[in-house]
Amino acid sequence: MKRILLFVIAVTLTAACNTAPKTELHAIENIKGRAIYGDSIPNGNIIQLAAISTAMKNEKKMDLKIQGKVEEVCQEKGCWMIMKLDNGEEMRVTFKDYKIFVPRDLAGKEVVLDGFAYRDTSTVEKLQHYAKDGGKSDKEIALIVNPKVELSFEAKGVAVMN
Repeated sequence: MKRILLFVIAVTLTAACNTAPKTELHAIENIKGRAIYGDSIPNGNIIQLAAISTAMKNEKKMDLKIQGKVEEVCQEKGCWMIMKLDNGEEMRVTFKDYKIFVPRDLAGKEVVLDGFAYRDTSTVEKLQHYAKDGGKSDKEIALIVNPKVELSFEAKGVAVMN
């Protein structure tokens, strides 16, 4: 009788463990890049970097997923990137809460970013700091004397595609 009772208890416990609630599958698959930094990036609604100015129109801030080529990366820590817009202007990409650092050799790579674009006025001090982090010479840094209004992007996730 004890054996039967023990057997019933063991089967009940095993069945209970196998019927634990399953995690819900997400309908949206994530971007599968060669490397992911920060949060994963859901597929869908990704625009090309060349279309960001049109997408922003008169908006001051807009949630976006963009795909484009990295032109420059902070050489100190990998804490920012530069991407060129279709009009030749640069867009600085920073990372949410300073929690993401990308490889310093990422220039020339195609990436997908998830975050938000916004218009920002960078102070002379901030621009000089960025120039120093970018490896610019003291002479080049001294030439920065005016603040700059520019399109910027704060990424919460970066997927390196190539």
